[in-house]
Amino acid sequence: MRTGDPPIHFDWRLYQPLLVEHGDSARSEPPGLNESERRFVEDMRAYSRSEKGQSLADKEVFLLRNLSRGKGIGFFDKRGFYPDFILWVKDNSTHRIVFIEPHGMLHAEAYLHDDKARLHESLPELAKAMGRRAKLKNVSLDSFIVSATPYEDLRVRYDDGTWDRMRFSEAHRGV
Repeated sequence: MRTGDPPIHFDWRLYQPLLVEHGDSARSEPPGLNESERRFVEDMRAYSRSEKGQSLADKEVFLLRNLSRGKGIGFFDKRGFYPDFILWVKDNSTHRIVFIEPHGMLHAEAYLHDDKARLHESLPELAKAMGRRAKLKNVSLDSFIVSATPYEDLRVRYDDGTWDRMRFSEAHRGV
């Protein structure tokens, strides 16, 4: 962290402070936030403040920084995917746990072959199995990739080049 760069403070967080990455001058575990991660955290903070008395009323919201391979929550044994953030929203007796990965998608595989983009498809069954083992009924799991790549660049290069905003949105809702 460079002098003068404040940590990002959240009213609801489990890690404090969240540091912004600036080369190798300091090391932290979890590592400092890169630009897309910082932007995501700041956008989440702004959203949570604006929705505090509305859509987030009566909810507890926690943003966790996932740890890396061997220490955090990961998916896909072959190549390992450790989403950067875990958003946990608790509402009375329900728990929604969302794995979030903010990064660029210019080099992502086609959706059909992209395990990261399709993770959300397998999570409802995982939530059911987890609920049975833990004797919990109201737990849902979900995942999102928040692309740092501008839409105009992404739409012509992702998959077959025909993905418009609606198709990106429907890919997640299609489950």
